[in-house]
Amino acid sequence: MRVVSIVILFFILLLCVFHAPPSSFALCVEVGKASPNLELTDIDGKKVSLDAYRGKIILLAFWASWCPRCEEELTFLQGVYKTSPDIVVIAINQEAQNISRAHVARIKETLTQWKIDFPVLIDRELLAWDMFCINALPTSIIIDKAGKIRYAEANYYWASQDKIANIINEIRTGK
Repeated sequence: MRVVSIVILFFILLLCVFHAPPSSFALCVEVGKASPNLELTDIDGKKVSLDAYRGKIILLAFWASWCPRCEEELTFLQGVYKTSPDIVVIAINQEAQNISRAHVARIKETLTQWKIDFPVLIDRELLAWDMFCINALPTSIIIDKAGKIRYAEANYYWASQDKIANIINEIRTGK
């Protein structure tokens, strides 16, 4: 009995020491709440604001070129973008702070290889990363036509496409 008590106490101590508060793993945007406005420069150096896309469904995709799941997600979103005039897809690159022109050129080359032609923003100072509390790549956020967050999820996996399609359908049908 004493051994069992010691083992249980050991595991409780481990949980206390290594357990991070749930908020440290969660995105800090809440479904149903207004999306913060974000203004970053695009891959060509032009300023882009989320507010400019109000009235459309906005799919934000946080990504990096070294991330294989990001390629899967962006390729899927390219199909959504091409077939849905009421949707704007905005990819927000999270590769590094203060990236060089040569690095931006490599990102453009990657996008060309992946056949991506929707807007791509560069988060040079990690403003979007901090604003949305991004903790993994890829991360997807869907903002409805009124500017409310309808979906926010880190990672991209086998069920993501269906989840994204369902949220888009709900927005379109007024749910």
